[in-house]
Amino acid sequence: MNNASLELGGTNWAEKDGNILGYSVGDTSGKYSPQEFTFARGSNLSATRIDRAGLIVKGRENLVKQSNSFGTAPWTASNATLTSGQSGYDGSNDAWKLEANTTAQTYVNQVLLSSINAGTPTTFSVYAKSGNVDFLKILLVTTGSNSIITFDLTDGSTYSNLRNISVNAENVGNGWYRCSITAAPGTNITAVRTEVRSAPLQALADAGSFIYIQDSQAELGLAASPYIETTTTTAQSGVLENTPRLNYTTGVANPYLLLEPSRTNLLEYSEYFGAWNNATYPVTITSNSATSPDGNLNATLITPTSGNSRHATRDLNVVAASGTTYTLTAFFKKAGSRYVVLGDSGDNLWRVVTADLDNGTITDETNATGTIEPYENDWYRVTCTFTRTNAVTIQTFLGASPTDTNSSAPSFDDTSLTTYVYGAQAEVASYPTSYIPTYSVSATRAVDVCNKLDASGEIGQTEGTVFFEWDYQNVGSSGGNIVVSLAGTHLQEIYFWVQGNGNYIYDVYNSSQQVNISGSMGSFEIKKIALAYKNNDFALYINGVLAGTDTSGSVPTLDRLYIGGYALNTNYNISSGINQVLLYKERLTNAELATLTTI
Repeated sequence: MNNASLELGGTNWAEKDGNILGYSVGDTSGKYSPQEFTFARGSNLSATRIDRAGLIVKGRENLVKQSNSFGTAPWTASNATLTSGQSGYDGSNDAWKLEANTTAQTYVNQVLLSSINAGTPTTFSVYAKSGNVDFLKILLVTTGSNSIITFDLTDGSTYSNLRNISVNAENVGNGWYRCSITAAPGTNITAVRTEVRSAPLQALADAGSFIYIQDSQAELGLAASPYIETTTTTAQSGVLENTPRLNYTTGVANPYLLLEPSRTNLLEYSEYFGAWNNATYPVTITSNSATSPDGNLNATLITPTSGNSRHATRDLNVVAASGTTYTLTAFFKKAGSRYVVLGDSGDNLWRVVTADLDNGTITDETNATGTIEPYENDWYRVTCTFTRTNAVTIQTFLGASPTDTNSSAPSFDDTSLTTYVYGAQAEVASYPTSYIPTYSVSATRAVDVCNKLDASGEIGQTEGTVFFEWDYQNVGSSGGNIVVSLAGTHLQEIYFWVQGNGNYIYDVYNSSQQVNISGSMGSFEIKKIALAYKNNDFALYINGVLAGTDTSGSVPTLDRLYIGGYALNTNYNISSGINQVLLYKERLTNAELATLTTI
């Protein structure tokens, strides 16, 4: 069975210019040639994936232009002489000497292309090293009170920390520090500034005082992420608009193509819990306390404080719709507490899931259902799904619990118990989808679309076989998921879809319905499925077992292949990953189908 006319995925996942490459076998040469599948999502930086190391990868943007060209506009210098070509932290000669040319306030400043909205957690970073003085001042200019910090470049200590969520000096060797400031001001951020100081509390730099600087970055979020170089425009990295998501699963060598329907994270702050309500169920929020599932120092420590009988951070900004099902998710890591809670307390009915972080299990479900999924470095993603019966505001809460059960009106009142949290999400769905980061407003990840519209040469026209390996998880409650579809003109189609109740249908249309084989998908797991077709000879195999046949029907004319969805209605897109797709121009024998689909 090595004569597939087209192969997508498996051990041969490849990407080119934002699209996915498959490989087809030429009829005469017998050699594989690349075939490009169009991929689209168009959701800016709202999508994430899991990389080979098991870490969440986001879309990121450096909002500073000319990030390491401090002598070039839009940078402006005040009382400063800038000299390029200095020895850098990275072994290059790309660092700059920032020197006071008179006794005065001495800095380089850049007005941002667009001001950052008030309340948005923002991190500015720059690499710096002592010169003949040891002090660097960073300032985020706002329309109100500025965010300010001064670093001692001999040891990374700080002075005059004003209006910041956190500050950090990462020692990167050879006297260099990556100095960062994270601010959530009450007014818009309009500019970033790097300043040399002769003494920590001295406003003016003495003439001739200098330090070295290199590689600046301004980004949304709580921590400085890996540096992105920019020139005349801002620049992005990570999971970008319209780029496919090759997602990895723990213990599996090959990635799968993550394809999901559109979803919105209704929470305005998914990572900055300092913006949540922390007074009613009193807790102390310590941002940037641990490395999060995305590999950056941006996880939060929640510490119960005195007062009340409950201690949790709460979001109060999502208005529920009556009769609508919601799924809440958050990442937890054990600190002082073995047990954690996630739920909604927006009306008189508590909806709570309790999880055990020692064993990675759900221990209690009250008016809700929950799941728990392990991530790298002892993190877990916990979910809480419930249906609202009224339109009262959802009060998302999360925190530590002293017990493994929180039925009725829970009491999580042990002030000695702490927990790490990251990445909260609330979506209208009966199951969780991949993490959507938000920084001060809700965000929407658009639907993933993957297709090849000129595939007539790879599709068997009178007979053939479609094989796919699919990580079958949850499906939408309405309609369902079309996993793979071959199509021509209207009502010329072969497709496999799974309804919201977990039942599958293998359909063939040639002007009218020719084949309809149905059954139940069963448990959530990897499924290997083959659809065989030939006039009056159709068969479906799932995980090595014959699931159905039809000996009456004709084959339509086909020229398009859709992966994980359907062109005419994106509501039918799947909600999990495709591991592999194979097309054959022949109807494989039943014995071959059984072998091909056996797990």
